[in-house]
Amino acid sequence: MTMMSEETPGADSVSADIGMSDADIDEFLKGRYYGLFKSYIYERGRAYFDAGKVDVPEPIAKDLWHAVVRGNDDYQVDVRLHRGRVVSAACSCPYARRSAYCKHVAATLIAMAEWLRRRRDREQGVEPEFPRDASDMVHGYVRREFSFSSRLSDDDWRAVKRVLETLYEFPDLEKVFRVMEHDLFRNGDLEENEELQRRPGQAATETLAQHRESLYRKRRPTNANERNLANMRILVPSSTVSHLDDLPHTWMTILEAAYEHLHDVEGLRRLYVYYILIAQTDPEAVYVARLRAISGEHWEGDRDEIVRLQTKCRRFGSMPKVNPAYERLVREERLAREASDYCLTSCTGDVTIRLLDVIARDPKSLEETLRYFRNVLKDPDSDVYKQDDEASAERVGRWIRKIDTVIGYDEACALAEHIVGMFPQREKLRECLEDYVSDAGTDELPDFDDDDDFDDDDDQNVPEEDGTTEVEIEEDGIDSPSAQTSEESGIASGEGLR
Repeated sequence: MTMMSEETPGADSVSADIGMSDADIDEFLKGRYYGLFKSYIYERGRAYFDAGKVDVPEPIAKDLWHAVVRGNDDYQVDVRLHRGRVVSAACSCPYARRSAYCKHVAATLIAMAEWLRRRRDREQGVEPEFPRDASDMVHGYVRREFSFSSRLSDDDWRAVKRVLETLYEFPDLEKVFRVMEHDLFRNGDLEENEELQRRPGQAATETLAQHRESLYRKRRPTNANERNLANMRILVPSSTVSHLDDLPHTWMTILEAAYEHLHDVEGLRRLYVYYILIAQTDPEAVYVARLRAISGEHWEGDRDEIVRLQTKCRRFGSMPKVNPAYERLVREERLAREASDYCLTSCTGDVTIRLLDVIARDPKSLEETLRYFRNVLKDPDSDVYKQDDEASAERVGRWIRKIDTVIGYDEACALAEHIVGMFPQREKLRECLEDYVSDAGTDELPDFDDDDDFDDDDDQNVPEEDGTTEVEIEEDGIDSPSAQTSEESGIASGEGLR
């Protein structure tokens, strides 16, 4: 199946034949499908879309759309429309076995709406709105802190821009990362710094250059849900900002607001490049879409600069080991070699399995990666088998399913048979591999909620619409709220083999 992308040549000609009239598109864009979902499930779908976990939906037949939504597994989603209204949906996730309208379907519908809206705007010559998310947050913060002051003038914003660019040595990103690299080694024991870098959501050093993006994370060192709930201000700019460190990137968010107020496209582009390079959580992947939206003819240059800086600085430890924004970039741009290089330095099998379909575009990279997985999965002493529990079994099952999708069923079966042979007493592992071994299987379906995949986060108590309480298990990357829901989010830690 050929994937349609907004940037793919010929995408407009394909979109002209989607089988929807203008009236159908108008009806769909009214968003009536929102009522098909529980509110918290819809918000999770919104978070999936904002983090770039939905491939561009594709019309595969009249009134039938298909998309792939990436969580712990790659879920296949189909949506059928009639006169612009959703009449049915299907998803390959476990939750959809008892309720078709899961968060993956919600994410797909949101992606369809955004794709159709942008297509219509291009046809009508409507320019996209200039970003103002940071401005809204900063203006709210300034009004609360300085309630009797007047609004800042253009000259005031130019002064703010000049001061912050001087302090943080913008827009020379290479110099910024050289300072970070220097401080990383100057601060003493390298192993201690590497340990700091491995802590989820925390920056590698405490230098001035990193203060702008680490301060708001450090105050939530223990609970992933709380840590990522605050990070969701990136996606929900209307959230209340009471303190400077409530801003997503502290002082850098103020610089971002200055760029927005002054319509400084070049400055905003460089700042988004920086945000992408330091990203550590799924919500920050939204900056890839924001950069693409304002880069225009400079997109390829900005993309190549991200790859260059990421490759150069990552070797010296001044980049996060797991970067969801960079993963989104290499996936959407189909950069196979760059994805392979990134996975080699991340040293985690989970990262590599996520990007296996991207790596597969380069035969040499695929061969090296497949050799890695064969070695790991056929080694009974591998870290992936250290625990005989459901989490470890599910992890192996996800790896095998991805290998099946990308490499082929025969390879997946061969590995699964070998694994079951190594651990004949591990029933949970056998159950997770039952589709790939000849003598395992059960017809009983487990009871799933829309947090079907196993994660390391704590269970959540989520209020149902009827007032009852449902116990949730956090899922694959993003189970995030917006300002309208009370549920805390849980971003996957990205830990893997070391």
